[in-house]
Amino acid sequence: MSISDKLEQLDNNSLKTVIEWTVRDLNNAANHTNYESLDENVKNWCRMLSEAVEYQVDKELRKSSSSEEE
Repeated sequence: MSISDKLEQLDNNSLKTVIEWTVRDLNNAANHTNYESLDENVKNWCRMLSEAVEYQVDKELRKSSSSEEE
């Protein structure tokens, strides 16, 4: 089963939880001292992915906000 199929089976609350866990894991890998063994390139990649997820969330919020105003 593809990840898209699995995501389709989750309710909104579960999807939010998965996103929160993912962002937390990325931030921990990028910044937390428990991950000192990670290469700096990997940490930077985790930072970039975290920012990308936040950007996509913000983009959807803007889209939703502009739809409500119309």
